[in-house]
Amino acid sequence: MECRNETLKPYQLMGAVQMYEATGEDAFKKFVMDQLSRMEAPEGTADSLPAQDYSAYFFALEQTGNEKYSRKIEDVMKAPEWTLELMPFITAYDTKYKRKEHYNEIAAMFREKQQFTGDDLVSLIDTIAQMSEEIYEYYRELRDLFKVIVKEKMKDLPNSSEIMEIGYSILKACNIGVLQKEKYGNFGELVWKNIAGIDKNTCTGLKDMICAQHIIFNKQEV
Repeated sequence: MECRNETLKPYQLMGAVQMYEATGEDAFKKFVMDQLSRMEAPEGTADSLPAQDYSAYFFALEQTGNEKYSRKIEDVMKAPEWTLELMPFITAYDTKYKRKEHYNEIAAMFREKQQFTGDDLVSLIDTIAQMSEEIYEYYRELRDLFKVIVKEKMKDLPNSSEIMEIGYSILKACNIGVLQKEKYGNFGELVWKNIAGIDKNTCTGLKDMICAQHIIFNKQEV
């Protein structure tokens, strides 16, 4: 896997993380670790990553056990303001380390949102994926909200400008049990067929995420 961009685009690292999880191919893991190492600086590098890719620090910590990634995670948590892009990261942190203490605040971020973009939909399904069903009230609230939003956005397929965001969200939702595969799987396949022709060597990030979820979807079908 090659990507020579000086600046990472949103989802590039998480695309590689998900591809590694789906395939086990070391090239994806190496890409993530190399990119994180390349950006190391004495004062920390949280601002060097797109917010959508902060969760790569959890991956790096799990893979290496190196405490420098724990420090990076804590640096991100010092952010003065929560945004939707941060919610998957914050939810993972809250689930792992804070006994799910902030689920109400996390749910409120989405509850109070008036209009959802495709990126917001991605943040929502990735947030749900990091939640524990033990706190069912908030898990169910976000799950039900996701269903309402995705049904509305699906009306524009396959001609939506947000086709990649919608497709990823549908496939991942099917894979984690938020949507029924029998009912929604065909929409995920439709999106996959529409974007599969994109140059495989292009570091699109989001396309890698879709590809990973498509692989997982098909594995679960076997």
